Amino acid sequence: MKRFILAVCLLQAVFTTATHAQAPIEHNILQIYGNEEGAAWLNGGDSWQTITKGSYLTIEQLLSGSLNPGYVRQYYILIARSDNMTCGEIQFRFWFSWKNKAGHQFKVSKWNGKMHEGGYALVQIPGTAAQALAAGIANTDPYGGYWRIDARVSGCDAVPSAVAKISGIYLRAIDYYQGKDADVVLNTDGDAAIPTKYVMGGTTGAVVVKDGKVGIGTFNPRASLSVNGEVYAKRVKVTQNAADWPDYVFHPDYKLPSLDSTAAFISSNRHLPGIPSAQQIGENGLDLAEMNRLLLQKVEELTLHMIRSQEENKALKARVEQLEKGLTSPEKQKNGKR
Repeated sequence: MKRFILAVCLLQAVFTTATHAQAPIEHNILQIYGNEEGAAWLNGGDSWQTITKGSYLTIEQLLSGSLNPGYVRQYYILIARSDNMTCGEIQFRFWFSWKNKAGHQFKVSKWNGKMHEGGYALVQIPGTAAQALAAGIANTDPYGGYWRIDARVSGCDAVPSAVAKISGIYLRAIDYYQGKDADVVLNTDGDAAIPTKYVMGGTTGAVVVKDGKVGIGTFNPRASLSVNGEVYAKRVKVTQNAADWPDYVFHPDYKLPSLDSTAAFISSNRHLPGIPSAQQIGENGLDLAEMNRLLLQKVEELTLHMIRSQEENKALKARVEQLEKGLTSPEKQKNGKR
Protein backbone atom coordinates (compact mmCIF):
# COMPACT_ATOMS: atom_id res chain seq x y z
CA MET A 1 0.00 0.00 0.00
CA LYS A 2 2.84 2.36 0.85
CA ARG A 3 4.46 1.63 -2.49
CA PHE A 4 1.17 2.43 -4.27
CA ILE A 5 0.77 5.76 -2.48
CA LEU A 6 4.39 6.64 -3.26
CA ALA A 7 3.86 5.83 -6.94
CA VAL A 8 0.75 8.01 -7.07
CA CYS A 9 2.63 10.89 -5.48
CA LEU A 10 5.48 10.52 -7.96
CA LEU A 11 3.07 10.47 -10.90
CA GLN A 12 1.29 13.55 -9.56
CA ALA A 13 4.61 15.38 -9.17
CA VAL A 14 5.65 14.45 -12.73
CA PHE A 15 2.25 15.53 -14.09
CA THR A 16 2.40 18.85 -12.20
CA THR A 17 5.94 19.51 -13.44
CA ALA A 18 5.01 18.68 -17.03
CA THR A 19 1.88 20.83 -16.87
CA HIS A 20 3.86 23.74 -15.47
CA ALA A 21 6.52 23.31 -18.12
CA GLN A 22 3.84 23.42 -20.84
CA ALA A 23 2.08 26.53 -19.50
CA PRO A 24 1.65 29.48 -21.91
CA ILE A 25 4.44 32.02 -21.86
CA GLU A 26 3.14 35.59 -22.20
CA HIS A 27 5.28 38.43 -23.51
CA ASN A 28 5.00 42.18 -23.05
CA ILE A 29 2.39 44.20 -24.92
CA LEU A 30 3.65 46.61 -27.60
CA GLN A 31 1.52 49.68 -28.45
CA ILE A 32 1.61 50.63 -32.14
CA TYR A 33 -1.12 53.28 -32.21
CA GLY A 34 -3.11 55.57 -29.93
CA ASN A 35 -2.74 57.64 -26.80
CA GLU A 36 -4.91 59.59 -24.40
CA GLU A 37 -5.08 62.64 -26.68
CA GLY A 38 -6.23 61.17 -29.99
CA ALA A 39 -8.27 58.45 -31.69
CA ALA A 40 -9.15 57.39 -35.24
CA TRP A 41 -12.73 58.10 -36.26
CA LEU A 42 -14.52 55.84 -38.76
CA ASN A 43 -17.86 56.74 -40.38
CA GLY A 44 -20.33 54.48 -42.15
CA GLY A 45 -20.04 54.85 -45.92
CA ASP A 46 -16.33 55.73 -45.83
CA SER A 47 -13.82 53.48 -47.55
CA TRP A 48 -10.69 51.99 -45.95
CA GLN A 49 -8.84 54.53 -43.82
CA THR A 50 -5.24 54.49 -42.67
CA ILE A 51 -5.16 54.05 -38.88
CA THR A 52 -1.52 53.72 -37.84
CA LYS A 53 0.52 56.83 -38.61
CA GLY A 54 3.61 54.95 -39.74
CA SER A 55 4.86 51.62 -41.06
CA TYR A 56 6.35 48.92 -38.87
CA LEU A 57 8.92 46.15 -39.01
CA THR A 58 7.75 42.56 -39.25
CA ILE A 59 5.71 41.33 -36.34
CA GLU A 60 8.35 38.64 -35.82
CA GLN A 61 10.99 41.37 -35.36
CA LEU A 62 8.82 43.52 -33.11
CA LEU A 63 7.92 40.55 -30.88
CA SER A 64 11.19 38.67 -30.98
CA GLY A 65 12.79 36.42 -28.38
CA SER A 66 13.84 32.83 -27.82
CA LEU A 67 11.25 30.08 -28.29
CA ASN A 68 11.19 26.95 -26.11
CA PRO A 69 11.16 23.54 -27.84
CA GLY A 70 7.66 22.33 -28.68
CA TYR A 71 6.17 25.83 -28.40
CA VAL A 72 4.52 27.89 -31.14
CA ARG A 73 4.52 31.68 -30.92
CA GLN A 74 1.02 33.00 -31.52
CA TYR A 75 0.50 36.67 -32.30
CA TYR A 76 -2.42 38.76 -31.16
CA ILE A 77 -3.71 42.24 -31.86
CA LEU A 78 -5.53 44.12 -29.11
CA ILE A 79 -7.78 47.00 -30.20
CA ALA A 80 -9.43 49.58 -27.96
CA ARG A 81 -12.65 50.80 -29.55
CA SER A 82 -16.10 52.27 -28.98
CA ASP A 83 -18.98 52.93 -31.35
CA ASN A 84 -22.58 53.97 -31.85
CA MET A 85 -23.26 51.39 -34.57
CA THR A 86 -26.51 49.49 -34.94
CA CYS A 87 -25.34 48.02 -38.24
CA GLY A 88 -22.35 46.32 -39.80
CA GLU A 89 -18.97 45.59 -38.23
CA ILE A 90 -15.51 47.09 -37.75
CA GLN A 91 -13.00 45.63 -40.17
CA PHE A 92 -9.21 45.88 -40.19
CA ARG A 93 -6.49 44.84 -42.59
CA PHE A 94 -2.73 44.85 -42.86
CA TRP A 95 -1.41 46.83 -45.83
CA PHE A 96 2.04 46.69 -47.43
CA SER A 97 2.02 50.28 -48.71
CA TRP A 98 5.40 50.16 -50.46
CA LYS A 99 4.12 47.17 -52.52
CA ASN A 100 0.50 48.42 -52.73
CA LYS A 101 -0.79 45.04 -51.59
CA ALA A 102 -3.11 43.99 -48.80
CA GLY A 103 -2.35 41.40 -46.14
CA HIS A 104 -4.51 39.73 -43.51
CA GLN A 105 -8.06 41.02 -42.94
CA PHE A 106 -9.95 40.58 -39.66
CA LYS A 107 -12.82 42.15 -37.71
CA VAL A 108 -13.66 43.06 -34.14
CA SER A 109 -16.99 43.10 -32.37
CA LYS A 110 -19.06 46.21 -31.69
CA TRP A 111 -19.17 47.70 -28.21
CA ASN A 112 -22.65 48.32 -26.83
CA GLY A 113 -23.40 51.08 -29.31
CA LYS A 114 -22.23 53.88 -26.99
CA MET A 115 -19.44 56.32 -27.83
CA HIS A 116 -18.70 57.16 -24.20
CA GLU A 117 -17.87 53.56 -23.36
CA GLY A 118 -14.96 51.52 -24.65
CA GLY A 119 -13.77 47.96 -24.77
CA TYR A 120 -10.87 45.85 -25.99
CA ALA A 121 -11.01 43.19 -28.69
CA LEU A 122 -8.29 40.52 -28.74
CA VAL A 123 -7.82 38.75 -32.08
CA GLN A 124 -5.22 36.22 -33.13
CA ILE A 125 -3.35 37.25 -36.28
CA PRO A 126 -0.79 35.56 -38.52
CA GLY A 127 2.81 36.69 -38.60
CA THR A 128 4.06 39.07 -41.28
CA ALA A 129 5.97 36.34 -43.12
CA ALA A 130 2.81 34.30 -43.68
CA GLN A 131 0.91 37.41 -44.81
CA ALA A 132 3.63 38.43 -47.25
CA LEU A 133 3.73 34.93 -48.69
CA ALA A 134 -0.06 34.93 -49.21
CA ALA A 135 0.13 38.38 -50.83
CA GLY A 136 2.83 37.23 -53.22
CA ILE A 137 5.63 39.26 -51.68
CA ALA A 138 9.00 37.52 -51.81
CA ASN A 139 10.77 36.93 -48.52
CA THR A 140 13.96 38.13 -50.18
CA ASP A 141 12.51 41.60 -50.69
CA PRO A 142 14.40 43.95 -48.31
CA TYR A 143 11.15 45.78 -47.47
CA GLY A 144 9.02 42.67 -47.28
CA GLY A 145 7.92 43.22 -43.72
CA TYR A 146 6.86 46.86 -43.56
CA TRP A 147 3.14 47.22 -42.99
CA ARG A 148 0.46 49.48 -41.58
CA ILE A 149 -3.11 48.98 -40.31
CA ASP A 150 -6.22 50.17 -42.22
CA ALA A 151 -9.81 50.06 -40.96
CA ARG A 152 -13.38 50.75 -42.02
CA VAL A 153 -16.98 50.45 -40.87
CA SER A 154 -18.49 47.81 -43.15
CA GLY A 155 -22.19 47.17 -43.70
CA CYS A 156 -23.29 50.73 -42.84
CA ASP A 157 -22.97 52.40 -46.26
CA ALA A 158 -26.48 53.87 -45.99
CA VAL A 159 -25.86 55.09 -42.41
CA PRO A 160 -23.03 57.68 -42.49
CA SER A 161 -23.86 58.61 -38.89
CA ALA A 162 -22.65 55.17 -37.77
CA VAL A 163 -19.34 55.81 -36.05
CA ALA A 164 -16.51 53.71 -34.66
CA LYS A 165 -13.71 55.21 -32.61
CA ILE A 166 -10.34 53.43 -32.44
CA SER A 167 -8.30 54.75 -29.51
CA GLY A 168 -5.52 52.19 -29.27
CA ILE A 169 -3.88 49.25 -31.06
CA TYR A 170 -1.47 46.85 -29.37
CA LEU A 171 0.51 43.74 -30.37
CA ARG A 172 1.21 40.76 -28.14
CA ALA A 173 2.94 37.41 -28.44
CA ILE A 174 2.04 34.33 -26.37
CA ASP A 175 3.97 31.08 -26.67
CA TYR A 176 1.76 27.98 -26.48
CA TYR A 177 2.94 24.44 -26.25
CA GLN A 178 2.00 22.81 -29.58
CA GLY A 179 0.06 25.94 -30.48
CA LYS A 180 -1.35 26.76 -33.91
CA ASP A 181 -0.61 29.68 -36.21
CA ALA A 182 -3.55 31.81 -37.37
CA ASP A 183 -4.65 31.31 -40.97
CA VAL A 184 -4.21 34.23 -43.38
CA VAL A 185 -7.48 35.73 -44.60
CA LEU A 186 -6.23 37.92 -47.42
CA ASN A 187 -8.04 41.16 -48.23
CA THR A 188 -8.84 40.98 -51.94
CA ASP A 189 -10.64 44.26 -52.77
CA GLY A 190 -7.35 46.16 -53.07
CA ASP A 191 -9.08 49.51 -52.45
CA ALA A 192 -6.63 52.27 -51.59
CA ALA A 193 -7.15 53.81 -48.16
CA ILE A 194 -8.08 57.43 -47.56
CA PRO A 195 -6.57 59.59 -44.78
CA THR A 196 -8.08 58.96 -41.37
CA LYS A 197 -9.98 61.42 -39.23
CA TYR A 198 -8.15 61.72 -35.92
CA VAL A 199 -10.30 63.03 -33.07
CA MET A 200 -9.19 64.73 -29.87
CA GLY A 201 -10.87 66.26 -26.87
CA GLY A 202 -13.97 64.84 -25.29
CA THR A 203 -15.67 61.48 -25.65
CA THR A 204 -17.23 62.38 -29.00
CA GLY A 205 -14.18 64.08 -30.49
CA ALA A 206 -14.51 67.86 -30.41
CA VAL A 207 -11.44 68.32 -32.61
CA VAL A 208 -10.81 66.37 -35.82
CA VAL A 209 -7.66 66.19 -37.92
CA LYS A 210 -8.19 64.79 -41.41
CA ASP A 211 -5.73 64.93 -44.30
CA GLY A 212 -3.91 67.87 -42.73
CA LYS A 213 -7.17 69.76 -42.09
CA VAL A 214 -8.48 70.61 -38.60
CA GLY A 215 -12.17 70.58 -37.79
CA ILE A 216 -13.75 71.90 -34.59
CA GLY A 217 -17.32 70.73 -34.16
CA THR A 218 -17.25 69.01 -37.56
CA PHE A 219 -15.92 65.61 -38.63
CA ASN A 220 -15.36 66.61 -42.26
CA PRO A 221 -13.22 69.78 -42.38
CA ARG A 222 -13.14 71.29 -45.89
CA ALA A 223 -10.41 73.86 -45.20
CA SER A 224 -7.19 74.08 -43.22
CA LEU A 225 -9.40 75.08 -40.25
CA SER A 226 -13.17 74.46 -40.20
CA VAL A 227 -15.15 75.61 -37.17
CA ASN A 228 -18.82 74.77 -36.68
CA GLY A 229 -19.64 77.40 -34.08
CA GLU A 230 -18.63 80.79 -32.74
CA VAL A 231 -15.06 82.05 -32.69
CA TYR A 232 -13.88 84.53 -30.04
CA ALA A 233 -10.67 86.47 -30.61
CA LYS A 234 -9.14 89.77 -29.50
CA ARG A 235 -7.43 90.23 -32.82
CA VAL A 236 -7.52 88.57 -36.24
CA LYS A 237 -4.82 89.25 -38.81
CA VAL A 238 -5.26 88.09 -42.41
CA THR A 239 -2.37 88.16 -44.85
CA GLN A 240 -3.06 89.80 -48.21
CA ASN A 241 -1.34 90.11 -51.55
CA ALA A 242 -0.36 93.78 -51.89
CA ALA A 243 -1.10 93.74 -55.62
CA ASP A 244 -4.74 92.79 -54.91
CA TRP A 245 -5.34 95.57 -52.39
CA PRO A 246 -7.57 98.19 -54.07
CA ASP A 247 -5.14 101.12 -54.03
CA TYR A 248 -5.37 100.71 -57.81
CA VAL A 249 -8.70 102.54 -57.64
CA PHE A 250 -6.73 105.79 -57.17
CA HIS A 251 -4.51 105.14 -60.19
CA PRO A 252 -5.05 107.65 -63.01
CA ASP A 253 -5.78 104.83 -65.47
CA TYR A 254 -8.51 103.27 -63.31
CA LYS A 255 -11.87 103.31 -65.08
CA LEU A 256 -14.33 104.48 -62.44
CA PRO A 257 -17.83 103.04 -63.00
CA SER A 258 -20.39 105.75 -63.58
CA LEU A 259 -23.22 106.22 -61.13
CA ASP A 260 -25.69 105.72 -63.98
CA SER A 261 -24.24 102.27 -64.80
CA THR A 262 -24.19 101.37 -61.10
CA ALA A 263 -27.83 102.41 -60.72
CA ALA A 264 -28.79 100.32 -63.75
CA PHE A 265 -26.95 97.28 -62.36
CA ILE A 266 -28.64 97.65 -58.95
CA SER A 267 -32.04 97.95 -60.61
CA SER A 268 -31.50 94.67 -62.49
CA ASN A 269 -29.58 92.60 -59.93
CA ARG A 270 -30.52 94.01 -56.51
CA HIS A 271 -26.91 94.15 -55.30
CA LEU A 272 -23.78 96.17 -55.98
CA PRO A 273 -21.65 95.22 -58.98
CA GLY A 274 -18.68 93.08 -57.98
CA ILE A 275 -20.26 92.17 -54.62
CA PRO A 276 -21.57 88.60 -54.08
CA SER A 277 -25.33 88.22 -54.03
CA ALA A 278 -27.27 86.82 -51.08
CA GLN A 279 -27.65 83.53 -52.97
CA GLN A 280 -23.90 83.27 -53.56
CA ILE A 281 -23.19 83.96 -49.88
CA GLY A 282 -25.72 81.32 -48.86
CA GLU A 283 -24.10 78.72 -51.14
CA ASN A 284 -20.41 79.53 -50.72
CA GLY A 285 -20.18 81.37 -47.41
CA LEU A 286 -18.53 84.71 -46.70
CA ASP A 287 -14.82 85.22 -47.36
CA LEU A 288 -13.98 87.93 -44.83
CA ALA A 289 -10.68 88.93 -46.45
CA GLU A 290 -12.20 89.11 -49.92
CA MET A 291 -15.29 90.94 -48.69
CA ASN A 292 -13.15 93.53 -46.88
CA ARG A 293 -11.18 94.06 -50.08
CA LEU A 294 -14.36 94.47 -52.15
CA LEU A 295 -15.96 96.82 -49.62
CA LEU A 296 -12.82 98.95 -49.49
CA GLN A 297 -12.85 99.12 -53.30
CA LYS A 298 -16.46 100.38 -53.19
CA VAL A 299 -15.58 102.91 -50.46
CA GLU A 300 -12.67 104.20 -52.57
CA GLU A 301 -14.88 104.42 -55.68
CA LEU A 302 -17.52 106.26 -53.64
CA THR A 303 -14.81 108.59 -52.31
CA LEU A 304 -13.75 109.42 -55.88
CA HIS A 305 -17.37 110.14 -56.84
CA MET A 306 -17.69 112.44 -53.81
CA ILE A 307 -14.46 114.25 -54.71
CA ARG A 308 -15.69 114.76 -58.27
CA SER A 309 -19.08 115.93 -56.97
CA GLN A 310 -17.32 118.37 -54.66
CA GLU A 311 -15.24 119.73 -57.54
CA GLU A 312 -18.36 120.12 -59.66
CA ASN A 313 -20.15 121.84 -56.76
CA LYS A 314 -17.24 124.26 -56.31
CA ALA A 315 -17.28 125.05 -60.02
CA LEU A 316 -21.04 125.62 -59.98
CA LYS A 317 -20.78 127.76 -56.85
CA ALA A 318 -18.07 129.89 -58.43
CA ARG A 319 -20.17 130.34 -61.58
CA VAL A 320 -23.23 131.28 -59.55
CA GLU A 321 -21.18 133.82 -57.61
CA GLN A 322 -19.91 135.32 -60.86
CA LEU A 323 -23.44 135.56 -62.22
CA GLU A 324 -24.70 137.13 -59.02
CA LYS A 325 -21.81 139.56 -59.00
CA GLY A 326 -22.59 140.54 -62.57
CA LEU A 327 -26.22 141.15 -61.77
CA THR A 328 -25.38 143.41 -58.84
CA SER A 329 -22.62 145.50 -60.54
CA PRO A 330 -23.21 149.39 -60.75
CA GLU A 331 -23.27 149.25 -64.56
CA LYS A 332 -26.00 146.57 -64.54
CA GLN A 333 -27.92 148.60 -62.00
CA LYS A 334 -27.58 151.81 -64.11
CA ASN A 335 -28.74 150.00 -67.22
CA GLY A 336 -31.55 148.54 -65.25
CA LYS A 337 -32.83 151.99 -64.21
CA ARG A 338 -33.11 153.05 -67.87
